This record gives sequence, structure tokens and C-alpha cells, in this order.
Amino acid sequence: MMVSPSDHMANERTFLAWIRTGVALIGFGFVIAKFSIFLEVLKGVKSGGHSLEFGEVMIALGGLVIGYGLAVYLLTERDLRDGTYRPRYFMNSVFAVVVLVIALSLAFLVI
Repeated sequence: MMVSPSDHMANERTFLAWIRTGVALIGFGFVIAKFSIFLEVLKGVKSGGHSLEFGEVMIALGGLVIGYGLAVYLLTERDLRDGTYRPRYFMNSVFAVVVLVIALSLAFLVI
């Protein structure tokens, strides 16, 4: 199987999309966490909400997304180089389930 440079560039674009998504989640996490601190300063009392914890989870999730993107990028590059590329159905499915569990957990904490 002949691998063209466009295959490697497509893999790199996908990796950069993972990075962009992770950075967005981290940024959003900081906004949520700082908003909680801002409300505490504004009200002068410690708020009973979970905004700080939600922000921390979003920051951690952003890091997880970046780490996953790096792992997939490196594995795909190796597979393209060796001519053994296969879609990662199981790995992607497990990652999607982990993200869904985290999202549902956060959603149930809000209720």
C-alpha cells in the first residue's frame, strides 16, 4: 500500500483538531472556575455551587482529549509508515464512552 504525503497531512490536521478541541475545553473550564471565584468575591460569601469543580473537570477533560489525540496521531503515523493502518473502532468507542460518562455525571450533579 502506497502512502502519500496527503495521508500524513490529513493525520496531522486531525491531530490539530484534537489539540484545538482540548484547548477549547481547557479554556471553557477556566471560565467556569473563574466565574465561581468571581461570584464568591462579588457576594462576599462562599457559594454553594459546584462551578469550581465543574471547571476543574473540564480542564482535566481538555487534557485527556489532547493526550488521546496525541496517542491516536502517533499510532496512525506508525501504521501509515508500516502500511498497516486499520480504523480504531474499539479505541474510539471506549474514548467516546468515557467522555459520555463524564458528561452525564456532570449533568446529574447539576440537577
